[in-house]
Amino acid sequence: MKNPREKLFAIIVGCVALVLVSYFVYSWIAGQLNRRATAIANLTKDIKDRERVANKGRAAARKIAQYEERSLPANPEIAATHYQTWFLAEMELAGLDSPRMNLGPQIGGDKEPFVKQSYLIDANGTLPQVVELLHAFYRMDWLHRIISLTLTPIKDSKWLSVKMTVETLSLRKANSTDKLVPKPSSRLALADADAYYDAIVGRNLFGPRNHEPQISLSGSLDVFLGREAELTFKPTDPDPYDQVHFKLVESGAPEAKIDPLTGKFTWTPKEEGKYEFIVEGKDDGFPAKVSNREKFVINVRPQNAPPPAAIFDFAKFTMLTALLDVDGQGEVWLHVRPTGQMVTLHQGDRFEIGSMKGTVSEIGEYDFCFDFEGKRRKLSKGELLDQAKVITDAPQAAAPANPAAAEADVQAKPADKAG
Repeated sequence: MKNPREKLFAIIVGCVALVLVSYFVYSWIAGQLNRRATAIANLTKDIKDRERVANKGRAAARKIAQYEERSLPANPEIAATHYQTWFLAEMELAGLDSPRMNLGPQIGGDKEPFVKQSYLIDANGTLPQVVELLHAFYRMDWLHRIISLTLTPIKDSKWLSVKMTVETLSLRKANSTDKLVPKPSSRLALADADAYYDAIVGRNLFGPRNHEPQISLSGSLDVFLGREAELTFKPTDPDPYDQVHFKLVESGAPEAKIDPLTGKFTWTPKEEGKYEFIVEGKDDGFPAKVSNREKFVINVRPQNAPPPAAIFDFAKFTMLTALLDVDGQGEVWLHVRPTGQMVTLHQGDRFEIGSMKGTVSEIGEYDFCFDFEGKRRKLSKGELLDQAKVITDAPQAAAPANPAAAEADVQAKPADKAG
């Protein structure tokens, strides 16, 4: 029979053995659970990786399908022929001069999934024409892009030398077609070509600021009934390379017309009376500027009516003969040849000679300026007074430089005599 110590020892040994067995059983179960959890995590990660690869594959397939839809014809020879035809046609529509387009290096062979072709373009044109060409280019959603674009101003003109390099892609699996199908693009941010014209051409970076043109009328305003009016508008533009186009803004006769290039006004009246017209000019500068509006009235008379009494206009026979500097003050000499009178004027003087009158605003070395009918006019030495050219609108009236001029006008009339 065991003593109490042996019983106690046996119990302790049994408890230790039970603890060890429990520990090993727990460790084994925990290890199995960890291995299972790790395996599950690895399988989940593998599934996600495969799903990610599958999603990328589907996205790539969709993108490739889109590329195939935007691709040029699969046959590179057909693609090159039709693309060059389209591009040259767009250059001609834009008005570019002497367009040239040469096929450059080709990348990709029969075993490659695509063929990349490059084109070298050379032409001359204005900034609006370049904007129109670029709008036509980006309006098409083909696989093409501009690699380089160089615009060089051509001396003594408004033209630019245009040099471009363009690349196109033809995917082998694209639809085998023998034509270039138009594909409108949605890449353009602005609404239409006019918006790009205003944004780019309106801030012309290739030339000086454009100035407003001026127009003047020559010809008789008295017309016999049934005969054609003989009137011509002449433009004056400070920008030497601008072309002014004329427009009949308001017309007292619907059948009246004006040639936009020559400024010749044509109209054969059918009824007597007075008819009012307004004409303006617009240049082709960047941006275009509109001239003053020239208002005129045509008096239509019957053919047997006596001509209106002739009015002798001294302004047609008054010449600017001298511009002097007298004690630091400019002095103008106007010779009224019919009467022999010599009219002398200083800055601020008012004068009236025939149909011309005004206030002297500025005296230069070779010409002087005066304000008449809200316009500032300039007369050069040797010119007749009625030939004074309109240069701008007259500023608001200021106090005359010569106070005495405010008291009396300088006038020339038939009774005036020289000396």
